Amino acid sequence: MIIHFKHFYRYLLFVLCGAILFAGMPVFFAVQSESEPEHVRLPVLMYHHLLQQKNKLNKYTISPQEFEADLEYLTKKGYTTVLVRDLIDFVQHGRALPDKPVMITFDDGYQSVYTYAFPLLQKYNMKAVVNVIGKQADVYSQSDDHSVNYAHMTWEELKTMQQSGLIEVQNHTYDLHKNAGRNGIQKKSGESLSAYEQVITQDLSKAQERIETEVGTRPTAFAYPFGKISRQALPILKKIGFQAVFCCWERVNVLTGDPEELYHLNRFNRAHNITAEQIFRDMKDA
Repeated sequence: MIIHFKHFYRYLLFVLCGAILFAGMPVFFAVQSESEPEHVRLPVLMYHHLLQQKNKLNKYTISPQEFEADLEYLTKKGYTTVLVRDLIDFVQHGRALPDKPVMITFDDGYQSVYTYAFPLLQKYNMKAVVNVIGKQADVYSQSDDHSVNYAHMTWEELKTMQQSGLIEVQNHTYDLHKNAGRNGIQKKSGESLSAYEQVITQDLSKAQERIETEVGTRPTAFAYPFGKISRQALPILKKIGFQAVFCCWERVNVLTGDPEELYHLNRFNRAHNITAEQIFRDMKDA
């Protein structure tokens, strides 16, 4: 009998199982489902502010030209941008992600995202997640001051971007993105868990309602202010209904299909004078 090499493993397994069964021993098989998601490496880039003035560029502010260079690099390397809804579909329904997924995120909701980033995202047909501070959107929606240097986007601008299909508006607190007696949403020393949960729930739920009312979609993700994680916060975030949470650890995410992995999404901060190419080379993902 001639056995081709590619069938040898199956033949050997058949013979061994037959011998075991003949000896009266039970045989257990571990079968991997064809629909089980494979491990996926997902780099997430974190941006904040874009400005033209060179003297204003820093760790959290880059130029529009630097941002466009990043989009050119991602395009050249064959990356496809994804949104939070794509990650939720991956872990909940097993829907495949692109071969080389990448996520672009903007925190805070500065006017510069609408002025500079949005047109470039449209030009390159790329998607981004924008984590907004609800109170700032309320304030600047009622103001005539729309300076690109410091203003935040209005609800109308956020709605326009959301309806484009390229932008996903998510939650970055309503009014807890500040250091006024509390560092972001961290628990205060001596604060009871019940009091802490009440404060966090009220603020984030208000942001949820404002975003849903003004933009038309209810956020599924939350971004920690200042990247300050609180171990007491996660159960509260889940109770509110968030299915993903953004952190600031600079690591590549490895997704296996476990929904819990979305509650610790790592991000690489894109600072001035550090290109996307350098970031990807450092993460060994170029």
